[in-house]
Amino acid sequence: MDCGTYIEKYLSAHVDGELGADELRAAEEHLAGCANCRARFAEERAVKSLMRERAQMLRTPAMVRGSILAALDAADSAGRARDRAASADRAGHTALRRALVWIPFALAAAAMFAFVIMRGGLTPAHAIPPFEIAIYNYAQFADHFEPNVKSNSPADISDAYMDHQLPGFLWNFQPSGYKLIGGRLDHLRDGSPVAYTVYRSDTGTILCTYMKAHGFEPPPGVTRVIGGHNYYDYKGYSICLSYPHGGFICVLVSRRTMNQFVQDIVASEP
Repeated sequence: MDCGTYIEKYLSAHVDGELGADELRAAEEHLAGCANCRARFAEERAVKSLMRERAQMLRTPAMVRGSILAALDAADSAGRARDRAASADRAGHTALRRALVWIPFALAAAAMFAFVIMRGGLTPAHAIPPFEIAIYNYAQFADHFEPNVKSNSPADISDAYMDHQLPGFLWNFQPSGYKLIGGRLDHLRDGSPVAYTVYRSDTGTILCTYMKAHGFEPPPGVTRVIGGHNYYDYKGYSICLSYPHGGFICVLVSRRTMNQFVQDIVASEP
């Protein structure tokens, strides 16, 4: 399966859990080897999670309903006129008519979405894309991680990250019993580099994700602030957010309880 096929035919249904067994297997096999599509999956899931969890079921205002109906009626009338004027080329005009119907409908839907936001039915900051990317990859890497940095030496991994203009700092979780498994370099959907470092112990896994901040600000909902790190309870995960130099963010994620997670991080610092 190539990226175009996955994105066009599988992505939305994959996020919604609507793929059959064979399709799911093919989709998962493609994601396992494609960093770009993994990033697309994480972003799509973040958007749908935002809509599903926070959008209130509000009655569409009469003004918006009227605009939608008027736009659809106008588009339908235009389509019929074109069909009558060019019946010899009906197939092409049928496609055009469909486009004329869906374009105003999409605009009207966008207007309804904006209305919901203005009413406070949707909190855009609720789903936090960097956190969604981190927890998605944590779920993938916790059981099966394939590093593409050809060494598990901290010095070599650090050098590889810096060669890709990423932070070279590696956490030392050995005092808490963790072993450095390896590092992985990928790219996000926008082409920016991302680094994943996995640490494992008998008590769990910690994933460190480095990515560009792109103006990202600390989201609300901080549980604790310790040593310049912000801690979050996010969808059943314990997350630590920090800001390395150079306009990057570091997202540490684990399934450990928050108290245990904080202890692991505090013990790792000099």
